Amino acid sequence: MMLAVCLVCAALAPARAELTRSDVAGVEASPRPGAVLPLSVRLRDENGVTRPIRQWLTGGPSVWVLADFTCDTLCGSVVSTVSDALRRSGLRPGQDFDLNVVSFDPQDTAENAKEMKQAQVGLQAWGDATHVLRGDASDVAGLTKAFGFEAVYDRDQLRYAHPAAAFVVTADGRIARALPGLGLDPANLRLALVEAGQGRIGGWTDHVRLMCYGFDPASGLYTLAVGRLLKATGLATLVLLGLLIVALLRHEREAARS
Repeated sequence: MMLAVCLVCAALAPARAELTRSDVAGVEASPRPGAVLPLSVRLRDENGVTRPIRQWLTGGPSVWVLADFTCDTLCGSVVSTVSDALRRSGLRPGQDFDLNVVSFDPQDTAENAKEMKQAQVGLQAWGDATHVLRGDASDVAGLTKAFGFEAVYDRDQLRYAHPAAAFVVTADGRIARALPGLGLDPANLRLALVEAGQGRIGGWTDHVRLMCYGFDPASGLYTLAVGRLLKATGLATLVLLGLLIVALLRHEREAARS
C-alpha cells in the first residue's frame, strides 16, 4: 500500500509560527503494506473502560482516526467528515463497521474525549459502534508507528502539525487502507470497508500530499497543492497570451495586405 496522506492540520494564524517547511517535511501518514496494529496495547474510552486493541476490534472492519481532542483547527472537521461519510455510505454501524477515534496527544483527558464525541459524532451516535479512545504515551506511540503517522509539535504555538487521515482496518487488525480525512467520498469509504470485511488489503497506488491550507502558516510558504494550482494558472495565462499575440499578428498582416 503506497498511499501517503499528508493533510497537515495547522492553525491559520499570524506569521509567528515557528515550524518551517523542513520541520513539516516528514509529516505524513504512510502505513507499511500489511502493517498490523499492536493488538496488546491498552486503550481506554471516555468512560474509563480499558481494553487491549484486539478487544476494540469487534469482529468486523473498522475506521480509525488519530486526532488531538483539543485541536481547534482540522481535527474536529476530520472526525465530522468521516462520520458523515459513514452515515452516507449505506453501511450499518456495529454490523458493517465501527468507528474508533484515538488521541495521539497524551495530555487529552476523558472530558476532552466526551466533548469531541459530542461535538463531532454525537454522544449517543451508533451506540457501541463508536469509541473515543486514549492511552499512555508509550502505547499510543506504538499505534501511531503502525499507522505510519508522523506529527510534529510546535512548542511555541502549543499545537501539532499532523496528517489528517482515516484508516480502514480489518477485523484481525491489519491496516487495509489509508484515506484522506477531508473530502472523503462515501462510496470510496464503503468500498474500502467492504473489501476490508473480506480481508482484502491495499491495492491503491495513489500518493497524496496535500496541505490543509493553501497558505501554510507553519512554513510561511505556499503548499504543494496551491503551488501546482499557481503553476497551472500561470501556464494557462501563457497559453492565452500566446493566442492573443498570434491573433494580433494575423490582424496586422491582414490589415497590411488590405
